[in-house]
Amino acid sequence: MSKRTQVFVSYSHADSEHLLRMKVHLRPYERKGQVDLWADTKIKSGQNWRQEIEAALDRAAVAVLLVSADFLASDFVVENELPPLLEAAQAEGVLILPVILKPCAFGTTKELSQFQAVNPPSSAMISLGEAERESIWVKLAKSVSEAVQEFSLADADEPDARIPLFGQFGWAAELVVPEDSLMRPRPAS
Repeated sequence: MSKRTQVFVSYSHADSEHLLRMKVHLRPYERKGQVDLWADTKIKSGQNWRQEIEAALDRAAVAVLLVSADFLASDFVVENELPPLLEAAQAEGVLILPVILKPCAFGTTKELSQFQAVNPPSSAMISLGEAERESIWVKLAKSVSEAVQEFSLADADEPDARIPLFGQFGWAAELVVPEDSLMRPRPAS
C-alpha cells in the first residue's frame, strides 16, 4: 500500500463551482507544500481515469466530501469512491470532512452522517451569505492542513521494520529498524 499523503476531493460535477472556491482556499497551503490536493480535474487526456481515481483514493490521508443531493445521487461516488474512503477511515484513520453544500439527505445517510460535517447540515453553503461561506472554507482549509500534518507525523512514528528477538531464557524483545536504515541490495554492475 502506498503512503497516504494527499487530500482527496469527492464531489458531483454538478457542484463544480464549489470545488473551485474550495481550491482557492487550499491554494496557500498547497503553495507551502503543506497540502497535496487531488480532484478528478487532475486527470489528463489519455490517462486511465478509473485507475487514476483508485490510486488517488489509496493515497488519501484526508477526504473532503462536497455533499449535495447530486453527490448522494451519484452512483459512481456511492459505489466507487465512498467504500474505500470509509474503509480507510475505519482501518487507517483517514479523516472524512463532509461539507454540506445544499440541503440534502446527509442526516439520514448513516454511513456519512457518522462524520462531523464542517458546517451544520441545517446551514448548507447555498443558504449562507458570502462571508459565512468564506469562513467555512477557511475552517475547512485549516482542518485539512492540520489533519495532513497529524497523519504525516503519525505515519513517521510508525516503525518500518520490526524484528522479533528471543533470548535463551525465554525473554523477547523487538528490534525496530527505520526504513532509511534498512540495507538495500546493490545494483548489479
